[in-house]
Amino acid sequence: MTSVFEKPWLLLTVAAVLLVAASVACQFKPTWKRWPYLVPLLVAVCAFGLDRLVETDSEQIRSMLTTCRQLVLDNRIQQMAPCISDTYRDSAHPSKQSLLQAAEAITRSASFEKIVERGHTLKVDGDTAVSRVRFRVHLNTQKSQYAIGGGLLFVSLEIHYTRQPDGRWQIQQVILQSVNDQPMGWDHV
Repeated sequence: MTSVFEKPWLLLTVAAVLLVAASVACQFKPTWKRWPYLVPLLVAVCAFGLDRLVETDSEQIRSMLTTCRQLVLDNRIQQMAPCISDTYRDSAHPSKQSLLQAAEAITRSASFEKIVERGHTLKVDGDTAVSRVRFRVHLNTQKSQYAIGGGLLFVSLEIHYTRQPDGRWQIQQVILQSVNDQPMGWDHV
């Protein structure tokens, strides 16, 4: 469920209703002049202010994924370390460092041109969260050893997160689900 901290639309709708009410109030009480219009204006300002000032859990996670995607494109894998939990573990990578080393090897040979998020579902449950993300990955066909079948891949991942004691979210596990809609795991990469 979205909150007023994520999307300003609920408060903007309230502001629109209050604008109509202020208009009616000004017609019936001309001595009030334009003062009733301040209420919907303040509600609209609050809508955008709350959206900007408060970063929700889902916004933190989406921001972290955007940062990680950009670091992969820039081939700066080691800078992703703060985004990954020290207790990281998956079927092919027994540690955080193992994942970072494997990611560096993949990015060196993949030669990514562009990575576009094509779908993202996120479920936050207390101090854990899981997202399923689908990416459209464009490879440099001249440089990438993964571009044998073409320069376009569709990659689906399941990513598990944990909230740290300081409130930050970190990646706990990444599961490779499919490449080009073919089931695949880390051991096939």
